Amino acid sequence: MRDRLDKCFEGTRESPPRLIQKNPNIELAEEHLDKAENNIAALEVMFQNKFFDWAIVTAYYSMYHATLAALWLIGIDARSHECAVLAFERFYAKKGRVENKYVEYLHRAKDLSEKYAETLEKVRTLRVQASYGIGEIKSVDAIFVRTQAKDFVAAIRQIIHEAKGL
Repeated sequence: MRDRLDKCFEGTRESPPRLIQKNPNIELAEEHLDKAENNIAALEVMFQNKFFDWAIVTAYYSMYHATLAALWLIGIDARSHECAVLAFERFYAKKGRVENKYVEYLHRAKDLSEKYAETLEKVRTLRVQASYGIGEIKSVDAIFVRTQAKDFVAAIRQIIHEAKGL
């Protein structure tokens, strides 16, 4: 039986593959990391002005682009949010199967434990609430998301620097 991640790689009758195995690409990883860092800057503006719903949205997108950066390091082009999160959980947080030459990256990425996979999912849920809900977003949620997004992007930045030999 195919799991959800397999379906992302294989696609279905209704949708094409949403995860595509390609050659690892550090340049694309860096471009996604740059986008993540731009979103962190936007997060700060939103947070300081007490636009907590938009702070959560920009925090999520910073984490999402950092996730895409991490996936490009191991040659995965993600074309959906759900599949990107599933791949990140499998190949980083759960340290699943990847080619042997990438195992070293995964060992150095041990700080990207289950905490980050769970945080990414929690922030994704808060982002949906902030984007589509009408309830008040509390500053405590924005503070949590802000901290987690910054930590997550910093962890991915470290992995990219290590992949480049810096």
